[in-house]
Amino acid sequence: MRLIAWALGAAALLSMIFSAFIPGYIHKSPELLDMWSGIYGHKNELGYMMNWSAGVFLHLALSSYRYRWLMWALCGLSICLIILTRSTTSLAILLAMILLLPFYQSFKKTNYKLQVIMITSALMLLIIFSMLLINNAETIVGTSGKDLTLNGRSDLWELVMPKVLERPWLGYGYSAFWTSNAASNLRATYDWASNAHNGFLELLLELGFLGFLTFAVGFVRFFAMALTRIVSVAEKPEDYWPMQMLVLIVIVNLSEARLLTPGWNWLMYVTTSLSLTLSYHRTPIGK
Repeated sequence: MRLIAWALGAAALLSMIFSAFIPGYIHKSPELLDMWSGIYGHKNELGYMMNWSAGVFLHLALSSYRYRWLMWALCGLSICLIILTRSTTSLAILLAMILLLPFYQSFKKTNYKLQVIMITSALMLLIIFSMLLINNAETIVGTSGKDLTLNGRSDLWELVMPKVLERPWLGYGYSAFWTSNAASNLRATYDWASNAHNGFLELLLELGFLGFLTFAVGFVRFFAMALTRIVSVAEKPEDYWPMQMLVLIVIVNLSEARLLTPGWNWLMYVTTSLSLTLSYHRTPIGK
């Protein structure tokens, strides 16, 4: 976490400097007018990365006494950048991470059956809350119109599902669907759609149900290790971060296709999963 904090802190500072002092780093197109994009080129990308930044610095600030003022300052800067992007998905992720912190603390003090009920209820409420926030973005944020990542997304999904069922088992191949003839009608109807705008649908398109189930097995294993860390190992809020990371990944993939895309999301998913695996085998549960 401290290693990635260096990178995310630098990204937050550079994004603030570039957007504040170089007008070209603020969107000018009518549907994205005055929304900050930082060093990433698009407001959704900046909002997504600042979620990682705010989350990391929040958990480090609550866990460490050294340089705590700096951690809080960078967390606050990251939150300001999220607000300036006007990305409602990013706002949903930020609120979810903050609201779940006291839940994790109380989770450690309950018995096994109550833990199962609590985690199931929390996940259901989290998904419902995120979808309501995303689908009511215009009202909540007060924008004059929805941007392209929100406008027409559910209509796109209705057209994507029949394509999934045409090749249900193995899909169209990794990153192959949107450049194939099968996607020509979708691209003609939605010229802005270069992906399914949903990570789970995109995974079904690319790798089919077999690929989806393979990913699901790994995800459930990751989830179980992150949950075990909270229940049996956690001493500081930074120990909650693997679970918070999974929450971040799930919410963002409800409206964007980032599940298997090469980049920060996949890098953090794999490295954190490997770190948890090593920690799980080195430290027996209960010790």
